Amino acid sequence: MDSLRNSVHELTSANGVPVTQLQHINESLLKKYQLTCGNFLTVLPKEVEIYYVNRQAKPPYIDQNMQCMAVKKGEEDIWALQSNRFGRVYIPLKGSGGIDICLSDSDGYALCCTLKAAEINGTVYWSQQKVRNVVLDTLCQHEGMEANAENRERFINRLNEKQSITLLSVRETSIEGHVYHLHRRALRHRDKVAQLPLRSFMDIWNKQLNMDNVKRITLYMSAHPEEDILEVMRRQQFRYIPAEIRVRYGIGRKVKLYEETMPAD
Repeated sequence: MDSLRNSVHELTSANGVPVTQLQHINESLLKKYQLTCGNFLTVLPKEVEIYYVNRQAKPPYIDQNMQCMAVKKGEEDIWALQSNRFGRVYIPLKGSGGIDICLSDSDGYALCCTLKAAEINGTVYWSQQKVRNVVLDTLCQHEGMEANAENRERFINRLNEKQSITLLSVRETSIEGHVYHLHRRALRHRDKVAQLPLRSFMDIWNKQLNMDNVKRITLYMSAHPEEDILEVMRRQQFRYIPAEIRVRYGIGRKVKLYEETMPAD
């Protein structure tokens, strides 16, 4: 995993706002990496969001939405779970739930990617809470335990140990394709960092992806401006041209997505 470590080190030595470096890490996880446990659990990232805090960077990079920044007096030190645990996972102790891939290899900074969607043992789940629960249930079942709340918590505690097992590994075959980036959603703090495009995914036409068709088309065409927008919509079997798309791309009202066919005699 030297390639990913190198990308992380490029991030920590970057000057200014390191959007490109953070996006590059997201892309690597989506294309080249997986979580595995023995031969019974394989998790392929489908959508990720990256979080980073480094006070030693120049200038310092502080993401107030990272969980380690929301710790109150008397609560467990989450910084120790999101830093210096490269390749391990952190399962948040509060909030909406999910699984974070830890990528920091130093106590001096925290870096994690949240799995917003993943393919687990061949089935795709477009919900970070579902991803977490399926992973925990699979671990429970492998050890012959009932997949209930008590046993899930038992595995959460085991995975959150400072020196827990490393789950991150390189895929046997990397995948190709364009990676799309948007700003992260449902964040507590709406600052400049929150507006950065640090949510990344590839399968833009998957209907389970939480996105309306206007956003899909616009995002796709921004990445592939050489393509014909009408052919793109036909290829994806759109039934009509959304009004916003007509306005945005100057498509006249008389233009039809499909030619009307004459009835047979």
